[in-house]
Amino acid sequence: MKRLVAVPVYNEAPTLKRILHEIKKFHSGDIVVIDDGSTDGSDRIISSIKGLKVISHGKNLGYGQSLIDGFNYSVANGYQLLTTIDCDEQHEPSMIPEMFAGIGSYDVLSGSRYLDRSADSGATPPDRKRINMIMTEAINQVTGYNLTDSFCGFKCYRVSSLSRLKLDEPGYAQPVQFWIQAKHFELSVMEIPVPRIYKNLDRKFGGELDDPRRRLEYYKRIMNKEIRKWSMSWSSALIQTI
Repeated sequence: MKRLVAVPVYNEAPTLKRILHEIKKFHSGDIVVIDDGSTDGSDRIISSIKGLKVISHGKNLGYGQSLIDGFNYSVANGYQLLTTIDCDEQHEPSMIPEMFAGIGSYDVLSGSRYLDRSADSGATPPDRKRINMIMTEAINQVTGYNLTDSFCGFKCYRVSSLSRLKLDEPGYAQPVQFWIQAKHFELSVMEIPVPRIYKNLDRKFGGELDDPRRRLEYYKRIMNKEIRKWSMSWSSALIQTI
């Protein structure tokens, strides 16, 4: 079975080399790195590591666009399974084989930092956890997936299922769009516990999204847009304010 690991990158120079070598240690197959217009020398680190496939953005297009490009690459090149993993030390590359093995007959195997068996390796920034919980509850009400962590970037996908989606959200709300479309296209989903690792508590989203209220409003706006697009029903009262 043809398997791919996709790694979105934006200004990850301090951790990038170690994480990419760790990924290569636990995954002997293909790796595609999506460099989202990095300006800190990440591009030089990527080019110094042999055997990587690289998609380079001339400018920063957004985390969501990097994921979408990884999805499209997996579809265009005939892979059967795709695992996405961030390189900011929040995910454990040693779990990549478990992600591929665990997907079974599901369309999506999604990592969760909040399942009971998830190891706690650092305090979650309070605003991030609260917004995650608010949005996860709302997504569950619409989809019935019973998720515990809707924003974890560590996932394994069946590529044939990804090819059915119509994703175009370039920003950090791409996971919100993904879950609504996953429900519309009837993708099957299972969660797996992954460690909860927060080493860089000062990491920023950038611009107005560093304001938790504005970040939540942005997620709500994308969710409402997707629900209208696919004619799904829900109650806006499900999303609280912070």
